[in-house]
Amino acid sequence: MNIGKAIRELRKEKGLSQGDLALKAKITQAALSAIEIKGVRPNPETLKNICLALTIPESLIYVMGMERNDVPQTKQTVYDELFPLIQEMVLRVSEV
Repeated sequence: MNIGKAIRELRKEKGLSQGDLALKAKITQAALSAIEIKGVRPNPETLKNICLALTIPESLIYVMGMERNDVPQTKQTVYDELFPLIQEMVLRVSEV
């Protein structure tokens, strides 16, 4: 699960800089950078604030952050086939 990567992708889709999102989420840019780049997992309150700032549901972060190695090896073929479609559907439903 790569929550930082998901946040970075969604932030960029919204056209926000790290500084913009950090300000809206009431965290420092250094903290946001650590989440996006170093993979530091945000605490629940920080994640909630980031999602509010991005105007997205928290569940979207988890869907977008899912990676192939999060799935049992026996299910990775199904993941490869379906996950891109699931991500696209979730993004459309969430109007990102």
